[in-house]
Amino acid sequence: MKYKEMKLGDVAEINMGQSPNSKYYNSDRKGIEFLQGIRTFGENYPSFDTYTTQYNKISKKGDILFSVRAPVGKVNWSDRKIAIGRGLAALNVLPNFSSKYVYYFLKKVGSQINSISSGTVFSSINKKELANVKILIPDSLKDQEYIGTRLALLDKKIELNNQINDNLAA
Repeated sequence: MKYKEMKLGDVAEINMGQSPNSKYYNSDRKGIEFLQGIRTFGENYPSFDTYTTQYNKISKKGDILFSVRAPVGKVNWSDRKIAIGRGLAALNVLPNFSSKYVYYFLKKVGSQINSISSGTVFSSINKKELANVKILIPDSLKDQEYIGTRLALLDKKIELNNQINDNLAA
């Protein structure tokens, strides 16, 4: 299997989050689900306790949610349209690349990306820095899909195991 090094900005469209005014936030399920950062990130998908009736930026179903503020590099899947705040970016992987592969690559190297982030009060990474993050990607889309699918199957097994353990503990 041959790999090439590419910049993340050549593999995905990067949509940086932007927070609406907090007066539009609510916990009454009015409006659209809203994520400011990773507070409600799960193993692969976020949960929601905040909604907003006005928003500036969204992620679409299938986007990769990527934390761009302390800590930089955490990822989750966007399984629906979600309003995103300034702590997140939504990565829309381009058609010639595998979203699953990119997701699992970023999941593996996210903490290393955090080490290149800058900031005095909060560590953060801007759009230009994120676009320049180098990723190692198989030449073949078929190989990317194979790797991504295998890792997704393992994640599903881990998730099922966690649910079983939670039920046993209850």
